Amino acid sequence: MAAKPSKEKKTTEQKTKKITAYDLVIGILAIFSLVILILPLILQLPPDAVDTLSNVENALCVIFLADFLRSLFRAKSKWGYFLKGGGWLDLLGSIPFAKFAIFRFARLFRIARVMRTLKGNDFRKLLTDQLAQNTLLFTFTIAFVLIFTIALLVLKAEQSNPHANITTYTNAVWWAFVTITTVGYGDYYPVTTAGRFFAIILMFAGLGIIGVLSSYLASTFISLQRRRDKKTDEGNGNGENKGENEERQGIDEDETSNLKVQLAAMQEELTEIKGLLEKMYQVQ
Repeated sequence: MAAKPSKEKKTTEQKTKKITAYDLVIGILAIFSLVILILPLILQLPPDAVDTLSNVENALCVIFLADFLRSLFRAKSKWGYFLKGGGWLDLLGSIPFAKFAIFRFARLFRIARVMRTLKGNDFRKLLTDQLAQNTLLFTFTIAFVLIFTIALLVLKAEQSNPHANITTYTNAVWWAFVTITTVGYGDYYPVTTAGRFFAIILMFAGLGIIGVLSSYLASTFISLQRRRDKKTDEGNGNGENKGENEERQGIDEDETSNLKVQLAAMQEELTEIKGLLEKMYQVQ
């Protein structure tokens, strides 16, 4: 009889230690924040690049502070998480003031904790479990990292060219935002081969974001429709109003198919708009 409670505790501990897509995203942002923190120390960056990266780092500190409060609120033992679970390190790593920048290396503990918990099949489970939500979360996280990373690479490639118009990191970040959203104003554009190569990467990433967003909206509408159908079937009982249920189900299927057609048309229109903007960009 005494062995059962210990087994139950082990199973509950395994469930609480299960990694989620949220934990993995926080780990990615922690690695990115440390890269931002180290870059000005090993590279000679322009002053506006240092200021922009510092603002990004402060914004990430707010995210990490919210994550600390979330973990503290969800912890069964507040002091256990704060003292033994590394909560005090999470708190030190989320202080946004420049004087406490040295304590941000405490985020390495968060990265190590995620990597220690991560197992071989966790990536597959993260992709298959809540596929639409997790894919959208990962897509926007990677897009955020790409914007500031490629902006810095493009600035390094363009700053030595006399005909370049991307001469500051602020302009490079603006260009990266415009490019990845497939808007393409044309006010800033790369003129070097390396800069154009990085621009192609951002363009493909932007197309991927549109596809993921449209798929997420479609799956959300379909899941809501299925929940409504299930509630309708449960409310009507077993075998009652069968003809009305079939007629309603046919109408719902028509609405779902129409919704899919509309989303496909929207995606085609966005592709056409991108083509027109690219032509305008080439003319300029």
